[in-house]
Amino acid sequence: MKTTLYLMLIALLVITGCAQESQQAASAAPAAPIAQASSLASSMQAAPSASSTIEATTQPTMTATATPTSSPSATAAPPTPSMTPAPPTPTVDPFAQYSPLTIEGLRARDYGEGMIEIVRTMEELPTFTRYLFAYRGDGLRLTGMLNRPKGSGPFPVVILVHGYYPLDVYKTGSGTKLAADYLASRGFLTLSPDLRSHAESDDAPNLFRAGHVIDVLNLIPLTQRLPEARPGKVGLWGHSNGGAIAAKVMVVSDQVGATLIYAPASLTIAEDYQFRVERAAARGAQIDPVEWPVKPDEGAELYQRLSPLPYLEYANMPIQIHWGAGDEVVPRKWPEDLYKGLIAEGKQVEWFEYPEQPHSLTGQANQRYLQRMVEFFGQHLR
Repeated sequence: MKTTLYLMLIALLVITGCAQESQQAASAAPAAPIAQASSLASSMQAAPSASSTIEATTQPTMTATATPTSSPSATAAPPTPSMTPAPPTPTVDPFAQYSPLTIEGLRARDYGEGMIEIVRTMEELPTFTRYLFAYRGDGLRLTGMLNRPKGSGPFPVVILVHGYYPLDVYKTGSGTKLAADYLASRGFLTLSPDLRSHAESDDAPNLFRAGHVIDVLNLIPLTQRLPEARPGKVGLWGHSNGGAIAAKVMVVSDQVGATLIYAPASLTIAEDYQFRVERAAARGAQIDPVEWPVKPDEGAELYQRLSPLPYLEYANMPIQIHWGAGDEVVPRKWPEDLYKGLIAEGKQVEWFEYPEQPHSLTGQANQRYLQRMVEFFGQHLR
């Protein structure tokens, strides 16, 4: 009995000790993880101080290289769109259809198709023969007077342009015969075109007086192809309205070797227009609206482009101007505008004025002019 009680007491003590040991083990087990967590936390708290030291010592280098590429304004912001200005609105020329008649328009054209045709002999003279000739230009058949010196040639060539005549009065050679005969009798081959709507030439409008200029321009290369013509540039002569035509031709063609202008009409087309209006009104008439489709006050710039005076830089040949101080048709201003313009451009030009002489020179003054004409063309064409 005692022995049994003793054994039960020992068993109870063993069980109690195990329970205490389990309880102590259970309370002691979390200590290691907590300690480890505390140690890890301590090490994490210490790390930023080391990192801060590195950052402090390396920051200048990193900032210098990284800032330009990482700046939001440099790389992140979208580029400002370039403001391309709108193209200017093209200026519309309301008179573009007339551009081919301006000086620059005439300079851009080609001239001289076909050949000169001798139609018939008009007159046999001791020193030359007079012929009626024909040629084509601008779709027109045009006629004129040709004086061929006696002999085999070749002869220097002068083209003579007549002035204004009423169409029912004009005949082939009117206004040019005297000068043409004087030159032909001294060895010059001369051609005097009738111009459109004159004599036997085809009728056609003469818009802004440019049609007659085209008629002469078409004749120049055809004349140069004549077998009896001396190769090279031609001489050009014009009186009154023909003087204005010659002035336009000489700033268009580079095949003119010398130009003589005798008492020319105005070389400012607006001024010429007004002169024609007043002259028509004196006869109780009006100028042809077909030939003047635009008035100067409607197209001032167009009229400038039609006029030869702004283009005298192109007149690359010797020039003579003749004018009678008693001219009842042409005021001094008209030939003087041309003379002063040529001087301003540094051109080779001579001025001959004849006191008290009318629009067509007479007597001794006329003889002096004719002699100067022959000497002038002889010097520059032979």
